[in-house]
Amino acid sequence: MRGAVRLLSVVWLAASMGMCQTVSTTTPVGPPNCLVADGSRAATLTPAKRPTAEQIQATAEAAAADPTVLVAAEPIGNFGVERYRLADYAECVGGGGCYWADLDAQTRRAEAVLDRVIALKKAGEKLAVVLDIDETSMSGFCEIRREDYGFLIEPMNRWLMTPEAAVPIPGTVHLFNKARSAGLEVFFITGRWDELREATAKNLELSGFKGWKGLALRVGPQKQMATVEYKGQERQKIVDAGYRIVLNMGDQWSDLNGVAKGETSVKLPNPFYYLP
Repeated sequence: MRGAVRLLSVVWLAASMGMCQTVSTTTPVGPPNCLVADGSRAATLTPAKRPTAEQIQATAEAAAADPTVLVAAEPIGNFGVERYRLADYAECVGGGGCYWADLDAQTRRAEAVLDRVIALKKAGEKLAVVLDIDETSMSGFCEIRREDYGFLIEPMNRWLMTPEAAVPIPGTVHLFNKARSAGLEVFFITGRWDELREATAKNLELSGFKGWKGLALRVGPQKQMATVEYKGQERQKIVDAGYRIVLNMGDQWSDLNGVAKGETSVKLPNPFYYLP
C-alpha cells in the first residue's frame, strides 16, 4: 500500500443485465471449435435435442393439475434440468443468453480499464497485470462439455496435459497483448498443481500468450491451501518485487480476494463450477 489508500474496484457482469449487447457485431461470438483426436471420446455426452425450460414447466404444471397425480415436494432445482440450461447458455442456443458473448463483453470492460492505466502510466513505473488461467485465459469448455457439464477433475487433468487444451479466450489474449505492448508485465497465477507446469506453459504459448513475466502453480504446502490464501500469497510476491498490480482478472471470487488485491479486480462469468 505504501501509505496510500487504494480503492478496490470490483467489476462484475451478470447476463441478466444484458451486457452482451456491447459486443461488436462484426466479430462472431460463440463456443470454440472443439478438436477431438481420432479414437478419443465423443465430443459431448449432452443430448443435442433437449427440452426447453417452457416445455419442462408445462409438463410439471400439467401433472400438478391432474387429480390422479401425487406431486412430490422438490425444494431445489433438478440437476439434470439445470444442466440442460447450462448447456443452452454455454452453446448459445435458445433464449437464455450466450456465455461467450457475456465473457467477451466483460473482457472488453477490463480492456477499457487497462486503456486508462496505460494513458496514465509514468516512466519507470513497474505495473503488473495478474491473470488466472482456467476460464480466464484458456477455456476448459471442450472437456467440460464432453463430461456432460460435470467437471470431473481426473479426466480434466488428463485433458489439460494435451494440446487440445490450448483453447484461448480471445478477449484475454487481446488484453494480454495490449498490456505487453505498453510495457506492463503479466503474471499468471493458477490453482493448477505444479505437475502441470510444462503442459500449461506450452498451451499458453499455443494460445497466443507469449512473453509473460511469471507463471505460478501450486507447489508443496500450497496444494493444501485455500485458494484465497494461495493466490494472495503469490500476489504479495509480485508486490514485494516492487510492482503495482493495476488489474487482476479471474472467474472465481477466490481469484480476486485476499491480500495484495489488484487496484481493479475483474470478475468474469463462470457458469460451470465454483471454487471457494
